[in-house]
Amino acid sequence: MKRLAPIAALLVLLASSGADAHQGELRFMFQFPAGLEPTLDGELDDWAFVPEVYYNRAENMFNQFGAPLDLSDFNSFQIWGYSLATNKVYFAFWVADDALHNTEKWSTTTDWDHTGGQFRSFGDESEEFQERWTGAQAQRYDIYAPTFASGGFYTKQYGQAWAGEEPYVMWGGKHTKGEVGNFEPAEMQGEVSITPFDDIHPDGPDASTEHVFAVNQIVGLEANWGDKDPEPGAYDDAYWSLFGGIGASSQADQFGDFLTAPLEQGLPTAVETSTWGQVKASFAAE
Repeated sequence: MKRLAPIAALLVLLASSGADAHQGELRFMFQFPAGLEPTLDGELDDWAFVPEVYYNRAENMFNQFGAPLDLSDFNSFQIWGYSLATNKVYFAFWVADDALHNTEKWSTTTDWDHTGGQFRSFGDESEEFQERWTGAQAQRYDIYAPTFASGGFYTKQYGQAWAGEEPYVMWGGKHTKGEVGNFEPAEMQGEVSITPFDDIHPDGPDASTEHVFAVNQIVGLEANWGDKDPEPGAYDDAYWSLFGGIGASSQADQFGDFLTAPLEQGLPTAVETSTWGQVKASFAAE
């Protein structure tokens, strides 16, 4: 498991660790103070003190087909956080879509120990191999919530189904404008908690290895939204992702890097006074 040194050595390590990097620019996971973790009720007021540097907004997402972003067609933000007290991942999002419907979702993929490699689509391997290793050392979670998917599930973990169910994945969400399923403009928001695993075993949690968070870890993540409007071919140029790694649905090397940030002192609300706002600005200047 790869861990980083304290802040003083951070920039040096980032500049010299390209061989272990995934895709794109480093992003940050907010650390929730013990007792201030979000209540999963679909209200995002629990996230109001998170500084802007932790927001991942639509205008900074990538389209693997090179299509320009139209914020009137699709707009969003997402925030990733964690807690040392609960050892949980927390994911908040808001989506505005001009034609929201029940096959659209966040497809999130995770590689908590940053080991990379293939984790799905083992087409040439035996059934026994696929049962054991699909979604084991990295994961794909489809977060339909709260679009109420036509498939009847709200979240799904590909490969090891139990790891996508309560209490390992929990959520709350709601529509704030419009309705789903009618291909009309709508907005929704939600928040999700995930139990992180370095190895998910089909026999259940006792046979699996839970990831243990620490400050200054680098973890692998990707999150995609397929903006599947009803026009023919619309989906072909509307697949938005945090890092733009092609093949991230099955290859963890195509994820991006998030740093588990230190606790914000005083929980500032401005990027300029944020510890990690300063670190990011310094790194960008290199």
